[in-house]
Formats: sequence, structure tokens, C-alpha cells
Amino acid sequence: MRRINPGSIISHIKYGNLKIPKNIQCECPGCRNTTEFMLNANYQSSKNGMVIECSCPSCKKTAVFIIMTKEVLDEQGEYADTYIYDLQASKHPINQLEILPNIPKDLIRAYRSAINVYQSRENSATAVMSKRVIESILKYFLGEKSKAQPLSQQLEILPNHVDLAKPIQSLSHLLANDNSLLRMLELETEMDYETTSLLMDLLESLIEYLFVLPGKIEVTHNKIAKKFN
Repeated sequence: MRRINPGSIISHIKYGNLKIPKNIQCECPGCRNTTEFMLNANYQSSKNGMVIECSCPSCKKTAVFIIMTKEVLDEQGEYADTYIYDLQASKHPINQLEILPNIPKDLIRAYRSAINVYQSRENSATAVMSKRVIESILKYFLGEKSKAQPLSQQLEILPNHVDLAKPIQSLSHLLANDNSLLRMLELETEMDYETTSLLMDLLESLIEYLFVLPGKIEVTHNKIAKKFN
């Protein structure tokens, strides 16, 4: 489930004192494109919520929206809380950050604020919060001493303060000759389902670390460079 930020709701239909979303601009769970969904809802006051299905204009796949019409209202008490069914929502970086140990709380707060203002289409606020996220990341690794340096210089020296090879090297002992995991991979011993789940998590993490993340950074870098050159 992914909550729809109120800023992503383009228009509403009013039922008494409650406003139900009519048009929503958000990311499609199917094609991942940001598009506008038109919701056709028939509200009944006896219901606590409603489930609405509508097609994505881009990929034509069905998206499911869940609107809470009672009890779960915003601070003004007039807008219904709206969610979209998205199996990938748990993989969003903010959700992954919050379950990891030793993540600075100010980084999580800044990143969540950046997401919220971006979804609310507040461009200037997004720029401010994005800078704060970058500063929080650099502060965590570089400390206060480099704070006075420009961001470009801080990023340049960042690899000197981060052991980028450590996450991969830490896996080496798991595949040593006397390790039970290697014997399972060689089919010398049986692997249970819990271990296979952990193994799939490991494969996903390795692929993301070695291929996906470097590729995404390169693609994003090229797009930004192209836009401002």
C-alpha cells in the first residue's frame, strides 16, 4: 500500500463535509510512469471506505485505489485518506532506510520531507530539502570538519571515508570451503525454505549493488548533465 500525498490529488468530489478524490496524478504500480488517474466513485455514507479500480492511461493496466471515508481523515477532517495498491511500495528507499540500523534520524526526516514536498509539487521546497538530504549524507560520513567545504569537494573526498568494498568482502566468509552455505549451493547438504529466501535477498542485493545502483546513477547523471549543458 502506498499513501497518496494530498498534493497529488488534482480535484475532488464533495460528499457532505467529506472530499473524495476525483483526479489523482501519481506513479502507476504497473508501468511506474507518473500519470493522471480518473476515479469514478459512488460514495455511500454507511461505508467506512471504498475500493476503486481504474485503468492507467499509459499501460492500460488496472490500478486499485483504497479510500478511507471514516476515522482516517487529515488534520482538517474533510479529506479522505487515499492509498494505491502497490506491491513495490515496501521497496521504496525510505521504507528500506527506516528498518536499517545506524541510519541518522535527521537523514530519514529530511528524505521523507523531500518526498512529501516533491509529491506536493512544491519545486522550491523540494530543492531545499534535497540539498539538506545531501548535506546529511555527507555529514554522516565526513563529520563536521568538512561542512564548510562546497558540496562538490565533499563528494570528491567521500570515497576516502567510505569503504565501498566492505559490503562485498564481508560476504567472502559465507562462501568459504568450510561454510555450510557453500555446501548447500553445491547440493552437498539440503537447503530449507528460510535459507532460500535469504539467498534470494542476497542475490537481489548483489545485483542492485553492483549493477542497478551504478547504472541508475550514471543514467541520472547523464540526464542532468544533458539538461544543464
